[in-house]
Amino acid sequence: MVRNQDRVFVLNDRGELILAKLAPSSYLEIGRTKVMQPTSPPSSRRALGAVIWSHPAFANRHMVVRNDHAVIRVSLDQGDYR
Repeated sequence: MVRNQDRVFVLNDRGELILAKLAPSSYLEIGRTKVMQPTSPPSSRRALGAVIWSHPAFANRHMVVRNDHAVIRVSLDQGDYR
């Protein structure tokens, strides 16, 4: 999890980037999008089929994430999507 002001970026093991607000008593999901296909064997989590084990890197309003086949950079700046 990476905090950005009052929000948190989370990359889950299914390759989804989640933007949420966290509080001791609540979780508010603001948005979720698939950014990368999981490719690693899930070990004991067979129901998933494959997972992403690597942690993303965050820098300069971008996220860098990888699976077993590719490395991608995703902009987190909403101005890049207008």
